[in-house]
Amino acid sequence: MATNPPAPAPTLPCEQCGYANEPERVYCHNCGAKLDRSLLPKAAEKTQENPDTAKKRIAKMTNPKSGTVGREIKMFFKVAFFSALIAAVFLILQKPDDLPELKKVESERMINSDMMEALGSPTPARVSFSDTDINNYLKRAIKTKDTMVPGVQVVHAYVACLPGALRIYSEQSAFGYPTFSRIDYKLEIKDGKFAPTIVGGAFGKLAVDPQLMQYADYAFGTLWDSLAREHKQMDKMLSVSVQQGRVDLVTKGMNAPR
Repeated sequence: MATNPPAPAPTLPCEQCGYANEPERVYCHNCGAKLDRSLLPKAAEKTQENPDTAKKRIAKMTNPKSGTVGREIKMFFKVAFFSALIAAVFLILQKPDDLPELKKVESERMINSDMMEALGSPTPARVSFSDTDINNYLKRAIKTKDTMVPGVQVVHAYVACLPGALRIYSEQSAFGYPTFSRIDYKLEIKDGKFAPTIVGGAFGKLAVDPQLMQYADYAFGTLWDSLAREHKQMDKMLSVSVQQGRVDLVTKGMNAPR
C-alpha cells in the first residue's frame, strides 16, 4: 500500500539572499540579515513555543527538584495536622492518672442531714465536707443516666478538692466504652448568689484551655441536672472556700435579711 510522503518542513525565506532558514531563526543563517517572521506560514507559527514557557520547561527538565519544595511543605503540614489529631484522640480516650479513688468507710456521712441542719440554723452555721464525704454522696445521688448524645450515659462523678478549686470528674459510657471528662471550678459567692467560674478542664488526658472549656460545659449538663437541688442550696451560703481535701461552707442563717 502506498503511503503519503511526509509534508515538507516549513521554512522562513531570507528576503536578502533567498536562503531557506529554519522557522525558529531570527537572523539568516546564510547572510545574517534579520528575517521577516511575517513570512512564516501561520501553521508553523502556531507550533512555535513561547520563549518563557520553553525556559520554564527546560529548567524543570534540567532541575527536577525545582517545584517540589512547596509540595514537601504542604505534605509536612498535612502529616503534622493528622499526627496531632490522632494524638488528641488517643489522649481523649485515656483514663486520667489523677482520678480520685472511692474510699470505703465504715459509716457514710449523711450530707443531706448536715446540710439541712446548717441551713435551718437561725444564725450563720459552718459545715465542712471532705473529698470522701462528697464522693460517697455522689455515688448514691447520681444514677446512670442517658445524656443528650445517643449511646452515651453518665455512670459516675468524682470530686477532688484542691486549694482554691473544686475539680469534678464525670465518667461516661460511650457505647460501652468508658470515657472521662473533667472540669475545674473556682467557687465564690457574689452578690448573695453562688457563682462558680471555670478555671480548667480536660477530656481524658487532653487538657483544655479554660476559655474553650466554657463551650464544653454542656458535656456536664446531665450531671448538673442530677444535682439541681444541691445547686439551689449553694445560693443560701454566705461563703464557700475550697481547701486541700475539703470544702468549707458558711450558711447565711434563717434570720439573715432577704
